[in-house]
Amino acid sequence: MEVYVDILLKRAEMVRNWRVYAARVAEAARAVLPGARVYVFGSVVRGECTGGSDVDVLVISGSLPRSGLERAKVKVKIEELAGLPPYHPFEIHLADEEEGGWYLSRVGELVEF
Repeated sequence: MEVYVDILLKRAEMVRNWRVYAARVAEAARAVLPGARVYVFGSVVRGECTGGSDVDVLVISGSLPRSGLERAKVKVKIEELAGLPPYHPFEIHLADEEEGGWYLSRVGELVEF
């Protein structure tokens, strides 16, 4: 039980300091996908997050693979390069230019990194 509580507390700390971690995710995303555009959207940007919230990160790149499996590998590489622990609260949304346009037209307020 103590380990579970520690993980929840660490996740909550990452949500509170989302800008620091999002900058690391953005740097990692650009290392994997040069020229990628990176945004954060959702409850953290609106100031409505709680300790249990996730942090939505949108990565838009014209060089993103089409295959779901290959995209999963890209996501793992970004997480590893950013130094995120397995329990991190970052929901990384990978999108090509067309998909990115769909996201940008729907997510509302966002912060670019």
